[in-house]
Parts: sequence; C-alpha cells; structure tokens
Amino acid sequence: MKFGIQLTCIYDANTDARQQRREHEEIARACEQLGFDHMSAGQHYLGAELRYFQPVPWLAYMSAHAPSLQTNTGIILLSMANPVDIAEQMATLDVITDGKAIFGVGLGYSAHEFAAFGVEPGTRVARFEEALALVRLLWSGQTVNFRGRFFTVENARPAVRPLRAAGLPVWIGGQAAAAVRRAARLGDAWYAPPFPTHAELAELRQLFLKTREEHGLPVDGDFPVRRELLIAPSKEAALGGALDRYRARYDTYRKWGLSGENTPVEADGQQVRTDIEAHFILGPAQQCAEELDRLAQECGMTHFVFKPQWPGLPHAEAMRQIEEFGTQVMPMLSSS
Repeated sequence: MKFGIQLTCIYDANTDARQQRREHEEIARACEQLGFDHMSAGQHYLGAELRYFQPVPWLAYMSAHAPSLQTNTGIILLSMANPVDIAEQMATLDVITDGKAIFGVGLGYSAHEFAAFGVEPGTRVARFEEALALVRLLWSGQTVNFRGRFFTVENARPAVRPLRAAGLPVWIGGQAAAAVRRAARLGDAWYAPPFPTHAELAELRQLFLKTREEHGLPVDGDFPVRRELLIAPSKEAALGGALDRYRARYDTYRKWGLSGENTPVEADGQQVRTDIEAHFILGPAQQCAEELDRLAQECGMTHFVFKPQWPGLPHAEAMRQIEEFGTQVMPMLSSS
C-alpha cells in the first residue's frame, strides 16, 4: 500500500497566509522522512471560509521541500478549466517533479464557482469530458485537430508535455454513482473522497469494477482512497475529537453546495455519532491499521490519503497525528 498526505486548507483571510505555507512545508518534510509516497492539494475559488492556494504552483513549491514525493492535484475542477492551459500547467508540474505528477480531477459542485467561470448550469459534465479528452490529446505528442462544443484546437503539436510518453495518470474524483461510472470510463482510477460511508465506498468500488469490465478496461489499476482517520488512545477518545473535526469541516462543504448522493448528512446527537462512525477510521494505531488493511483486502485500496489538518485544530496536534501514523500505522501495514 502507498500513503499520501492531503495538504489541507484550514485558514481564512484572518490568518497570515505565510503560516499556512510554513505549516505545509513542515508537513511535507515530515511525511517524506516518514516514508510517505505522495502529497495532494485540492482546488476551490473565491472561498471566504477557507483559503485555497492553487494546487499546481503550490505543489510545485512544496516538491522542493519533499522532492521524493509524488504530487497529486486532488482535485482540479476540470469543468471550469481551459484544457489547453491545464494540460500545459500539469505537464510543467510533471517536469518540475521529475515525472512524479498525478492529474486528479473532478466536476466541482459550488454554484458561485461555476458562475464566476461562466459555466452554464447543465453543461459541467459535457465540459469535463470534452476537456479531459483534449488534455489527453495535447499530451500525446501527435498533431491535434480538435473541434468540440466548448473548445477548438487546430494543427497544434505542443512542446510542453509530460515526461511520460503516455501522459499523466488521471484520477477522477466523485461520490455519486454517475461520477464513479465516469471515472471508470474515462480515468485511470476512481479517486474516492471521504464523503461516502464505509459501506457506500464498497458498493461504489464494485460499480467501478463492473463498469470497467463492461468497457473492456483493466480492473487491476490503482485505487486511491481518502478516509477520515483519527488516532487516539481509545475509540471513545477518538470519537470526541472526530465530532469537532466533523462539524468544523463539513459545515463549510455544505455551505458551498456539497449535497446529493452519498454525502454526509447534517445531524445532531446520536445521529452525528453514527454518521462519524460510518465515515471515520477511529481509535488506537493498531485498530486504525486493521481497518485500513480491511479496506485493502476487501476493496482493493492501493493508496491511502491521510488528512491530519482540520479547521481549529492546533498545528502541533496535526503533526502528532502524522508522526503516529508514520511510525505506528504505516509499519504495521508494510509488514502485513
């Protein structure tokens, strides 16, 4: 199994932007020393609650502090992007990281972001699929003549291309059944977000594999998974910490428009506890390792992406979680 770290955005404009940079630098260095394999950074625009730095330059900068780690744009909002621009941005990142970039992409869900980019309602899926097709062509090394509904390129053969002749691995995110089928058809992997429950994750994984088989595509590729994970002396102690994390982050996601199939519900009391247990891996290091091993055995998970930072959580606690994960959980899985 391979291990990734999510460089999470947890501050708003009231916190000095350099603090976020320094903390991510420290996290990247620590993860490299502990033997992590890759780091991810996501994308949002115009967010007041959480400040997202754009992932391509951010990962390029962070790679200087942890050069052995792969870099994953987890995720680029491709339905809002110009495919010519993002194809060359990602190719540049691949060269900077010596061929260690992964192209993580998804649709997006925030109405204010779509409006800002002039993406008309009802077109995001078509734009996504067309953009991805053009990106792959621009990486191919062949002369590109492409005339689509949204984008046109004529007689182009870009010199800015990834180091790998086949292009970058494409991990497609999404938690709804339609998104998983799209990832199976168009991507190299489904990048599973933390929003589906453990049971839903298993069902969606089977849907991915079934769709791949129906289209005559390989079923033995990567399966990167994000699950919320919290290490604590006991499960009860972990549940208390998870409650604060759950409310702090998911309330923001819902405010931005995250809703629909396989997303966490807004709940109180016992229902919150039940929902946390359905989404989080909780407890002592050995118990967390056993749960991750179960996901690997039952679902075929090949990459686990860990998010230690949460809004309101002290940086020292996030670093402690990384240290415990790297020194306790990862060695158990490596030896299993």
